Amino acid sequence: MKINVFSPTEEELLARLQWLVKLRWLFLLGLGAVLFFATKVFALEMNLILLLVIAGAVSFYNLGFYLLHLYIRPKNVKKTTYRGLRIEANLQIGLDLLALILLIHFSGGIENPFIFFFVFHMILGSILLTGRDIWFQAVFAVSILFSLLALSYFKIINHYHIQGFAIEHLWTNVPYILAGVVSFSATIFMAVYMTNSISRSLRNRSKELFVTKNRLEEKSQELEKVNRELIRQQNLLVQSEKLVSLGKLSAGIAHELNNPLTGVLSFSHFIKDACSANAQVQHDVDTVIREAERCKKIIKGLLDFARQSQPEKKRDDVVQVLNKTIVLLENHKDFKNIHIAKEFPEKLPPIMFDVDQIQQVFMNLIVNAQEAMPKGGTLHISAALNQNGDQIEVKFCDPGIGIGEKNLKEIFDPFFTTKEGGTGLGLSISLGIIENHGGKLEVISSPHEGSTFVVKLPIS
Repeated sequence: MKINVFSPTEEELLARLQWLVKLRWLFLLGLGAVLFFATKVFALEMNLILLLVIAGAVSFYNLGFYLLHLYIRPKNVKKTTYRGLRIEANLQIGLDLLALILLIHFSGGIENPFIFFFVFHMILGSILLTGRDIWFQAVFAVSILFSLLALSYFKIINHYHIQGFAIEHLWTNVPYILAGVVSFSATIFMAVYMTNSISRSLRNRSKELFVTKNRLEEKSQELEKVNRELIRQQNLLVQSEKLVSLGKLSAGIAHELNNPLTGVLSFSHFIKDACSANAQVQHDVDTVIREAERCKKIIKGLLDFARQSQPEKKRDDVVQVLNKTIVLLENHKDFKNIHIAKEFPEKLPPIMFDVDQIQQVFMNLIVNAQEAMPKGGTLHISAALNQNGDQIEVKFCDPGIGIGEKNLKEIFDPFFTTKEGGTGLGLSISLGIIENHGGKLEVISSPHEGSTFVVKLPIS
C-alpha cells in the first residue's frame, strides 16, 4: 500500500465526504433555528424568502450527494478513483462556499457577525482537500466576498440591510469595511495555513507509523524464522547427544548378546536335525530360530549404529556411488513395480566421504521409499549442487503413503518404527552417518502426499 503524505487515502476521503453530507443537514437545521429566532424572537427584518431559496438549493444538492453515496457509489465501487473523489470534494466545498457567501450577502454582508463562519468552512476544507486545492478555495471565497462588498459599496448591486440589528449606513463606513476585510482575510488564510500544516503533520505521522509497522512485521518474521532455526538446531543437538549415548550403550549390549544368541541358534539347529520326525518340535524350534535370527538382525543394527562414528573418508564421486546403489536395488524382486527416475549429472565435484557408509544411507532411503509405495510408483532421485555451491544435495522423492506430523518428529529416534518387523534403527544410523560427515539429513512429508528425504553433504 502506497501512502502520499500530502493526501488522504481513497477510503479516508470517501468517508469524509459522507461525513460532510451528514454535517450539512445539521447546518441546515441550525440555519433554520437562527432564522426563526432572528425574525420571531428578535423581530429583525431581513429578506427571508431569498434566504429560504438558498437553503432549499443547499438541501437539493446535498440530497443529490446523499443519493450518490447511498446508491450509485456502492454499485460502482471499482470505478471509484482518487481523482473522482477529489473532484467531488472540490465541488462540495465550492458549492458550500457559494451558498455561504450568498447567505451572508443577503443577510447584511459586512454587517453580518456570522461572516467568520468562513473560518470553520476552511477548516473543514483543509481536512478534506490537499494543500493546493484548499488554497484555491480560500482565494475563491475571499475574492467572491470582496467582489460582493465592492459591488454593494459602489451601489452596482443592492445591499440587504438587517433592520434593527446594525447601524443604517455601517456598510458604507470605509474604515469599518477595510478593518473587516483585513481581519477576515488574515483569519481565513491563517486558519487554512494552520489546519493544513496540522493535517500534513498528521499524514506524515501516519506514514511513519505505517512504515514502522511494516518494519516491525518484517523483523517479527525474521525473528520467527531465526527461532525456528534455533529450535531445529536444538533438536539436532539433542538428537546427536542421544545418538552418542545410545551408541556407546548399544556397542556393549550387542557384544554381550551376540555370543549367547549364536549358541542358541547352534543348539536350535542341532535339536531340529535330531528331532526331524517330531512335527511339534520342528514347529517350536523353527519359531525359536526365527526369533533368534530376528534378534541377531537387531544386534547387527546395534553394531552398525555403534560403529557409525568411525568413517574412513576418501575423496570420491557421490554420483558414482549413487548409480552403484541404484543398480544393486532396481533389479530386486521388491522393486518390480517401482520405476526409478534419475536426475543428476554424470559427475559432481569429488568430496571426502566414507563410500560404504554413504552407500548404506542411500540404500536405506531407497528401500524405505519402496516400502512406502506398496502399490508401486515412480521414485525420483536427483543430485545437484545447492545455490551457494558449497553442498551436494541428493533428494529421494516418493509419492507414497507419507508420514504424519506426530511421527515426523520421531522418525530419527532409535527404535522408533511404524513398519512391522522393523528395528527402528535405519534412519537413526543414517542420520548419524550424515552428521559425522558434516552434513544434514532432512525430510519433508505429509500423509498420503509422499515424502522427500534430502541428504546434504559439504564439498569442503
